[in-house]
Amino acid sequence: MPQGKTAQKNDIKPKVTFVAIACNTFRRFEMLKRCLSSLKNQKSADNIKIEIVVVDNDKYGTSKEIVEEAMTDSPYKIHYFIEEKRGLSSARNRLLKECINIGASHIAILDDDDIADKNWLYNLIETYNSNEEAYVVSGPEYTFFDGDFPGYLTNNNIFVKSTTKKEGELRKTSSTHNSFFPVEIMTKSGIWFDDSFVFMGGEDGDFFSRASNAGYPIIFTQYAIVREINDKQRVNIKWILNRNYYNGYSGSYLKFRNKTNSFKLFVYITKMIFVILSDLIILLFSICCGKTFFLNILGLTYKNFGKLCGAVLRKPINYYDKLNGGVTID
Repeated sequence: MPQGKTAQKNDIKPKVTFVAIACNTFRRFEMLKRCLSSLKNQKSADNIKIEIVVVDNDKYGTSKEIVEEAMTDSPYKIHYFIEEKRGLSSARNRLLKECINIGASHIAILDDDDIADKNWLYNLIETYNSNEEAYVVSGPEYTFFDGDFPGYLTNNNIFVKSTTKKEGELRKTSSTHNSFFPVEIMTKSGIWFDDSFVFMGGEDGDFFSRASNAGYPIIFTQYAIVREINDKQRVNIKWILNRNYYNGYSGSYLKFRNKTNSFKLFVYITKMIFVILSDLIILLFSICCGKTFFLNILGLTYKNFGKLCGAVLRKPINYYDKLNGGVTID
């Protein structure tokens, strides 16, 4: 979706009257089932209407049965839509549009591989209402291991188990795995997910960064918690290394995609070359420090190599080509 000129936010903070819990999905049936199940037990705030919106990015509607099953015993009305145009930004923009169409004043967004704690939504709303600065509220995403796995895998840094962020901390960006914000960001300020990210990932960081720059402060709360489901398809060396690489790549791409031949870019590339060389030296010695330490250093090396490639190439790549079964445009 074209971005156009971004307007500034209204001076009057929108009141929370109707929250759409929003979730995109694509062929992650069991994860989606568990995600929707966790939303049934949400502690609700007084006098606030709550509904759930699911957008399936599969033109065949393969998640429809899962959603219809959830509808049978959900205390909240569930809306289901299909977005045929493949791509993260396309699906997320459709999700935002449908939340607006049902009349929501605010959106609480999470991913289809997340399980929400029972006080998740309540604490997002509470932080928004109690903090005058909070136009966007961001919460942590912790790890839920679905299975028994060796420690050298579960102790890898890629799996978030804690956060150094402080309650009420002002952030510059956020993520779609756990955020709360007014629809005004789209309807008044014209901020949407950027189509150029397609399958790359990082479109959420870009979205919330632009919202922050437009005058929508992002406040962190440690009490609104979701937990990302990690199963045998993820808790393995191949997935860990690929995830590190793409995380590094998307960060550099986001930082330098509109910059060419700049001095900062040259300095960054030079720095990353030296950082990777240092990583390789440390990696040689880390073999003697056990599997956990070695794999963490190896993952860091992959991430820094991704940062270098993102800064040098500065073009979108398919994040899911090596992850989640290899999603392609069809």
